[in-house]
Amino acid sequence: MEILIGLIEDDAMLRENIETFLGMSPEIRVGFSVSSIEQLLKDKRNFAEEPYLVFTDIGLPGISGIEGISIIRKAFPNTHLVMISGSCSEELIWQAVKAGANGYLLKPLSLKKLLDQIEIIKNNGALISPEVASMLFAKISQQPPEKKIPTEDLLTKREHDVMDYLLKGLSYKEIANILNISYSTVNDHVKKIYTKLGINSKGELLALFIH
Repeated sequence: MEILIGLIEDDAMLRENIETFLGMSPEIRVGFSVSSIEQLLKDKRNFAEEPYLVFTDIGLPGISGIEGISIIRKAFPNTHLVMISGSCSEELIWQAVKAGANGYLLKPLSLKKLLDQIEIIKNNGALISPEVASMLFAKISQQPPEKKIPTEDLLTKREHDVMDYLLKGLSYKEIANILNISYSTVNDHVKKIYTKLGINSKGELLALFIH
């Protein structure tokens, strides 16, 4: 099945390299490749199809990548959004997660790993650079008890287990292997978790535990 991907990156050389590399895969098609949110909005052809995944730089000229999340979400509600940044700033990471980003990758990007990283997204994993993941999960664990979400009365023990692994960035497949359950069972648990907590995405789940 073909995967449609969008790129928003103001570094022309990096954008061209990513576009060329992804274009070599028969399973991937680049739907749009632009240098800014403004350029994305300018050409209506960019909205002809909803991309499965959009890589967007944070430090864009004009409208920033983080500001652009809500714009992209409005146009493409089901798209996976992965932020690209040269900064491991806690503030930027929290802003991106709370705004609804599905992942956060640090530059320089490894083109060799890019296809594997896209596969992680396809398997419902969180696409996060190791440095960012360490910072994110440390932040969650350091939350004082009074600020943590009281989920004990809302979720079952198994749902708690699934949620904990989701917060650690594991994919549905990895969670299924660890808990010795099927992929579809993990998917069912996640749907129930989201419904009980009144959320719709992993980004919102992470945001619940970050204050």
